[in-house]
Amino acid sequence: MTKLLLTLSFMLLLLPLYGQQEPSSLLIIPDEYAKIHHQGEVALLQMKYKEALSHFKKVLKKFPDFSPALRSSGACYELMGDFEQASAYYVRALENSPDFSRAMYFECGKIFYQCGKYEVALRYFEKFDSLKSLPPTKFAYNGLEERKIEEDYYAKLESHLRSCRAATDSLQFLSIGEVVNLGGAINTGADEYFPYLTNDGNTLFYTSRKNNKDENLFMATRPSGEWRSADPVSDFNSEQNEGMVTMVRDGRRLFFTACQRPEVLGTCDIWEAITDGRQITQASPLSGDANSEAWESQASISCDGNTLYFASTRAGGLGGTDIWVSHRGANGRWGTPANLGPNINTDGDEEAPFITNDGKVLYFSSTGHLGLGEQDIFVSRLGVNGKWSFAKNLGMPINSAYRELGIFLTADGKQGYFSSNRKGGHGGMDIYRFDLPNQLSSDPITYVEGFVRDSITHVPIPCTVMAKGRSPIKTDEEGRFFLCLKANDTLQVEIRADDYHAYKNQFAIPKWENRTSYHLNLLLDPLFRLPAFTGDLLVEKGIPTMTAKAPTDEVHQEIMFDFDKAELKPADVEKLENFFKNGFNGKTIESIEIVGYADEIGSDAYNLALSEKRAKAIGVLLKNKGIKVDKIYVEGRGERNGGRQQWENRKVDVVVKLAK
Repeated sequence: MTKLLLTLSFMLLLLPLYGQQEPSSLLIIPDEYAKIHHQGEVALLQMKYKEALSHFKKVLKKFPDFSPALRSSGACYELMGDFEQASAYYVRALENSPDFSRAMYFECGKIFYQCGKYEVALRYFEKFDSLKSLPPTKFAYNGLEERKIEEDYYAKLESHLRSCRAATDSLQFLSIGEVVNLGGAINTGADEYFPYLTNDGNTLFYTSRKNNKDENLFMATRPSGEWRSADPVSDFNSEQNEGMVTMVRDGRRLFFTACQRPEVLGTCDIWEAITDGRQITQASPLSGDANSEAWESQASISCDGNTLYFASTRAGGLGGTDIWVSHRGANGRWGTPANLGPNINTDGDEEAPFITNDGKVLYFSSTGHLGLGEQDIFVSRLGVNGKWSFAKNLGMPINSAYRELGIFLTADGKQGYFSSNRKGGHGGMDIYRFDLPNQLSSDPITYVEGFVRDSITHVPIPCTVMAKGRSPIKTDEEGRFFLCLKANDTLQVEIRADDYHAYKNQFAIPKWENRTSYHLNLLLDPLFRLPAFTGDLLVEKGIPTMTAKAPTDEVHQEIMFDFDKAELKPADVEKLENFFKNGFNGKTIESIEIVGYADEIGSDAYNLALSEKRAKAIGVLLKNKGIKVDKIYVEGRGERNGGRQQWENRKVDVVVKLAK
């Protein structure tokens, strides 16, 4: 039973009392019509809204100014989701009898808000506030008996006034186009909700109660643009409930709700698992303090996997279900959760949070904030002071007179998905999508996937990556690490690994669609002695720092490369072999510098990487040929300018320094 129906049930039980007061402004009707009106009340409480409406309209046909029937008719329309008709009946009730009910001024404000008429709603809320000092006996309809209802209304008034003012000040914010049902391959007569799409947008995970069973996780794909029928995720679902899924944006780590399992602390807990995009393995409860003996569910993980938002009924909340946040420590354990506070949480239910890639925008569903129906989706932004702003209703067409739950935004930030049980669906909760307007966008973030490997063998290197401004990141068995970085920013990294030279570099991070991650290859140069060498083969970034004897002579060899290529041609291999066979007039090679260049086509970061590849191709060749030398320096210098033709810059300079 909805809150409106509970309120009406209390009021309607007290309705006969209005006749005892016999106020001059309230019309008294004959017993015959009072009975008809009472029959409507009974039908209304039984949720037979159309039947109730027919009784009330019989009364109104004879007595069109009878305010109780006008109010009850408006309630029928409101419960059926027709807010425009409801507002018309509520207004008529107050116009006919301004002192009929003080509580109705609040109800008029709420119904006009649901109609999107925020300025009118604001006037009714302010009118309700102005009547606060008047005695209950001033109002004809249950003036004394309505006091408990009015107390509840006055407790909500401030937040409702803020909602109206926020909506009035930002009408352009509500600029979402149509919402589209995902169709019969996904939606059924059961409930489908909590959608989650992989980064490429071609795999959809969601929760469903198909066949009236417990909640299970389903997965659907669309290899050719249309969704195929979904199947339960294999080797994952149990006989208990498995709820909302969220993933770290690298697509490797997954969080979900597990209920009634032996390891669960409360009724439901948040668990973690590993996934390859299709299979889910190694499921286990979160370590640390995120879970409690209460209900925890509906997690949303931050882009980098270190901050978790979730819904809980744990102690210390503001009422009902609240949204909390927990942070992962350096030891991998989740810290004590913090409540997001009164701008987010209310005495109602707040649930199904979703945090954007930049961590600055939070979406969630609420029954406590002023909404358009049973449950709406709201948005809040993180301020520079670290506080969340007062929640704003997303408005129509996302929200409706029905229930909206579980919003999700795609990796590229262009589309949103949510669930609703609105009319026109397949039954129960259905999943819908919409195009995201610019007003709802967050700061662009690029998913960066880096690989640390040996520059010669390309074997993955287990190590710790130090990224400026971030906590240390350990690579996995593939030498892989993942970062969510601000688009058009610079990433500075340092790596120190056993048996490798210190690595230091910076990369320009472009704006990226994120359907796939932006890849970085970090090649570490090994410290080793070659049997055929008289010294070490060293690869350094930038200018060599070793001290060498001053050479008396230098010999140069230039190798040209094809556009966007770093592979040596057979003729170039032969040229280099002949170059080193001449003996250099018997002089000893003290060092070799191999300097790669690139043209100006492409980004600085790309050109630097290409020039390094060209230089290293020659370094590897010399190593394999057993060139006897004390030191080899390999360097990439990116673009080469100086008024040369573009093709002249696609080269490597081999500089042989000869000792005295």
